[in-house]
Amino acid sequence: MAKIRILTFMLLFALSAQAQLDTDADFKRQVYDRAYTGGINFHSRGYGLNGRYLKFLDGYNAAGLEIDLVKLRHPKETISSEDIFNNYRGFVKGRINSFYSVRVGYIHEHTLFDKTDQGSVSISSIFSGGLSLGLLKPIYLSVDEFGPDGDYYTSIIRYTGETNPANINGEANFLTGIEETKLKPGVYLKGGISFDYQLLDDKITSVEAGVIYDYFFTEVPIFFEEERDINWSGFFQLYLTVNFGYKLN
Repeated sequence: MAKIRILTFMLLFALSAQAQLDTDADFKRQVYDRAYTGGINFHSRGYGLNGRYLKFLDGYNAAGLEIDLVKLRHPKETISSEDIFNNYRGFVKGRINSFYSVRVGYIHEHTLFDKTDQGSVSISSIFSGGLSLGLLKPIYLSVDEFGPDGDYYTSIIRYTGETNPANINGEANFLTGIEETKLKPGVYLKGGISFDYQLLDDKITSVEAGVIYDYFFTEVPIFFEEERDINWSGFFQLYLTVNFGYKLN
């Protein structure tokens, strides 16, 4: 009879262990099947949004799909005090195109240090890479001009950077010229460290920091070039992302 009780206890323990992971921690955490996250990205060339789907391979590794939508700025893309004083609404002298990228790639996450208790922090390494599809959108300006009758009227013009028109109101509506957007295909690599401090095991709240490199197969003409080459194909960035998400079985 005692042997039957022992065998029954061992069977129940084995069944319950399938839903838990033995770690170096002093508690059990649930083993999940997949995770979904979304986040806000700040980097040294701009800002953006990201989303991820991760499939857990085991208790310490997950892999899946990553999608980023980011704005990439040129280092010369700064607004001067004169532009602010004149209320130029985003106009930057010499910038003839705005540049964005949609990244779609494979991502792998590896847990380096697991949580030792509820409310502690886990640390993971992040590596990803894939396609970086650049979107080059032309800049249009809203300017005041004299009409034939001597009165002012507002017109929308394509900014080429060769000359700076007088009486600039600022950049035109974002949708102006969007049909002229050109594609700039490329690739990217990303590496970072993630710190997850969420109290609940089935939720994700993390801060991630690292480096990104986007390389496009042709030069990206963000600025007007007069005499020297100031545009290039590669964009190196330091980044910081805040991610929120959840895990499912």
